[in-house]
Amino acid sequence: MVARRLSALSLLLGSAGAAVVSLQLTHKPKTLSEIKRASQRRAEIGQRFAASLSADGIPSVSLTDVEDAEYYGEVDIGTPAQKFSVIYDTGSSNLWVPSKKCTNCKPRGGHYDASASKSTAANGKSFTLQYGTGNCQGFLTNDNIQLGGLSVENFTFGEVTSEAKDVFGQAPFDGILGMGPPAAAVDQTPMPMDMLVKQGKIQHNIFAFYLASGGKKGSTLTVGGTDSQFHTGDFHYVPVSVGAHLLPYWLVTAGDIKIGGKSSGACYPFLGCQMVVDTGTSVFAGPPSAMNKVIAEIGNVSADCSNAASLPTITLTMGGKDFELGPEFYVLRGKDDSGKEQCELGLEAVNAGVPIWILGDPFLRKYYTVWDSEQNRVGFALAKQPGQDGLLVI
Repeated sequence: MVARRLSALSLLLGSAGAAVVSLQLTHKPKTLSEIKRASQRRAEIGQRFAASLSADGIPSVSLTDVEDAEYYGEVDIGTPAQKFSVIYDTGSSNLWVPSKKCTNCKPRGGHYDASASKSTAANGKSFTLQYGTGNCQGFLTNDNIQLGGLSVENFTFGEVTSEAKDVFGQAPFDGILGMGPPAAAVDQTPMPMDMLVKQGKIQHNIFAFYLASGGKKGSTLTVGGTDSQFHTGDFHYVPVSVGAHLLPYWLVTAGDIKIGGKSSGACYPFLGCQMVVDTGTSVFAGPPSAMNKVIAEIGNVSADCSNAASLPTITLTMGGKDFELGPEFYVLRGKDDSGKEQCELGLEAVNAGVPIWILGDPFLRKYYTVWDSEQNRVGFALAKQPGQDGLLVI
């Protein structure tokens, strides 16, 4: 979503004791056409509803950012470890990777081989994940997984034996590691953070994302705490919405969406705008009737980016605080096939079947964000940019 992707949901401090782990995310520059393909892939995913040290001495592992469209990192499965690249996605709730038994998975990338792992255990339950133009099918398996040097023992994940090629055929990653609530998971399997706390590997059931922009290095997922090198000022916390018991996602309420300081009228009186805070979506998305009001107030961005800097600021009011988002964050930049820069609004009208918004990567690049399962809230702090105030670029 110019890098566009919708997550699985729309289609349808650190302290003494246990470890805090940071996983670095990977980013690779792409042409505009490649970014759009990534966007389309994530839109398909979204149609489904149902160890280096950081500045704080925290162990860290990298994540990759594919031109502000897809942020992925490594996960190890089995004994000995089999390595996979996965999207760390707060809009879905299962880990799945291609199986060696897959009949139509892409030949490159990782394929889990249960026979090569000494710690695997059969589960036997089958699953189907529905997507816009097909589905992924497979079965659940238990094995040890490793995130940033921390092992989760006997974790339940999906082995995909048949996948939707239109969705994943050209994907630069192998699978998806969902970080949403267990209630949204196939068989309501626990999340990695739940298991890490239960097994005494981390003390706090929280995690935070820092997303760098424009191909810069340093995008990082921190598990079990936050990392002070990535933000300035304090976190402002917003409680998870009461609507989350009906839609089991990281759902928060925005009371208003302003464009250039003026209310857009896009949010319902009293109910506001219900927003899923989602690392798996490369745009700020919303219901068509409401998002079209926002887009109309903003106006169009020139394909050659000539008017991008003059577009108005978007302001979201959440938990009594205004969060501003300028065009330097919500305008997506890429290159056409000839190498010329092109721009596109990182805003998208999406009919998800229910009137929810998706607060995706444009917002998360400006605000360092923490998901707190212990207190059922999401926190935002102004993110530092690479090179600002001594931010370490890994």
